[in-house]
Amino acid sequence: MIRALFLSFYNVWRIALNKLVHWSRFDVHWLQRISPLCALKVFQRGVIRVGRNCEFAAYCDFEAHGDGVLEIGEGTYFNRYCMISAHERVSIGKHCMFGPGVKIFDNNHQYSVERGVSSQLVTAPITIGDNCWIASDAIILKGACVGKNCVIGAGCIVRGAISDGSVVVNRQEVIIK
Repeated sequence: MIRALFLSFYNVWRIALNKLVHWSRFDVHWLQRISPLCALKVFQRGVIRVGRNCEFAAYCDFEAHGDGVLEIGEGTYFNRYCMISAHERVSIGKHCMFGPGVKIFDNNHQYSVERGVSSQLVTAPITIGDNCWIASDAIILKGACVGKNCVIGAGCIVRGAISDGSVVVNRQEVIIK
């Protein structure tokens, strides 16, 4: 009981502080279950918007950089060690569930054979529809558009469009010799 009160007070204090520092660029509903070990970070002109009644487990790391926008719909749950990096736009629907270790990146570094890897980024927005389940250690890459009511299986790497109601699995074979 005391722990729950402390966590509620801590979350309200932390949200209030971020709202004070970032104003409308940190639009997070007051009542959330955010682990004290979860980071919601806004850099430059980035924006984070979170609907009501979301839950963020320990060691999640969510960042909005530059002009990036991170939008999370109400009732969405993130398990431990999830990471989101928004340099352009990441939009997540309502009532989604994310397993442990899910990574979402709307960006990657430019690369050329002549110059190698660069600190310059290439971005494309990511959209995840309502009522999706993204299982453990899935990776969602720039430009992905996951429809409503989808399941993305454990360990899958997703880019491109996934139709509403799809189940995506990573086909693996177990070979025992």
